[in-house]
Amino acid sequence: MPKRKARSPHANKARNLFWAIFFFILGVIGVLIPVMPQVPFFIMSLIFFSLVFPKVRRALRRFLHRHPKVAHAYKKWRDKARHKRRKKMGKVVNEVVPPL
Repeated sequence: MPKRKARSPHANKARNLFWAIFFFILGVIGVLIPVMPQVPFFIMSLIFFSLVFPKVRRALRRFLHRHPKVAHAYKKWRDKARHKRRKKMGKVVNEVVPPL
């Protein structure tokens, strides 16, 4: 099985910037079209922008520190996604290397 190449930090930054702009545009479309929600798209764009720009990351951390209920919901969402990734990786590893 060929080894996967690790992505460069520049590729990750470009991908995160693309997603941030994409979700921001969807949020703007949501403002213009009343049927489409805009808040979830602006939140997703903020999260992706925080992965690219340290200043946005600091502002997001400050916001989460000042609003503990939102911070708790964000942490719960992040941990759930992390758990899913680990579970998926465990399945992949078990298929490649069976347990003893």
